[in-house]
Amino acid sequence: MSFDDTYLHSRATRAIPKKSPFHFVGQMTFLNANGKSQAMEYNSLLEYHVAICSRYRPDVVDVEEQIAPIMVRHGTVRATPYWFDLRLTHRNGQRTAISVKPQRKAERHVFHAKMEAVTRVATMETANRVCVATERNVDPIELANAKLFHAARHPDPYMDDQVTSALDALTKPMQIREFLDACGIGSTGFWSVIRLIRSGAAKVLAAERITPRTIITHGENS
Repeated sequence: MSFDDTYLHSRATRAIPKKSPFHFVGQMTFLNANGKSQAMEYNSLLEYHVAICSRYRPDVVDVEEQIAPIMVRHGTVRATPYWFDLRLTHRNGQRTAISVKPQRKAERHVFHAKMEAVTRVATMETANRVCVATERNVDPIELANAKLFHAARHPDPYMDDQVTSALDALTKPMQIREFLDACGIGSTGFWSVIRLIRSGAAKVLAAERITPRTIITHGENS
């Protein structure tokens, strides 16, 4: 797997701590639409989970964090800045601004009232729609598979070509490990299969956490 030390730096417009004794903070890099490594910082474990799940949904091409604030007047005479934790760009060009909050905070009446004011401004200035993401929106299976797609994000041209050719010759659904053994590639081709699933060239037959035992077949993009 290659390492890109010329990655694009975080686009956050609000400072995110490099370390904290109270929060899970950090940085990850994903491949943008041009195949370049783009850094993205996060300020909590929940933000990380929402971000990585969002980035590896088929209709999402970009995830930005802490975009430029909007000015919102809510319960005060003077407008104050509001930063969205994430903004998704979809393949159709639409954008979704996301406020990430623990469920216990998202349920509060004062938060609902504030988000109504935020949404009115945001849909005019920075996004096509606004939503709130809590831990209830993070599906454990989707999270596990997103982490797998992320780990396999860097292509291996030689192995990818071998596995793609073998997939073209697949005549029936098979477990990933059986497929790789049958075509003589073995376990070293596992990450290439993950990339084919991610691209849509291969399809899994059950909504489950992807493992070597997962059954695959030809995908819509094969």
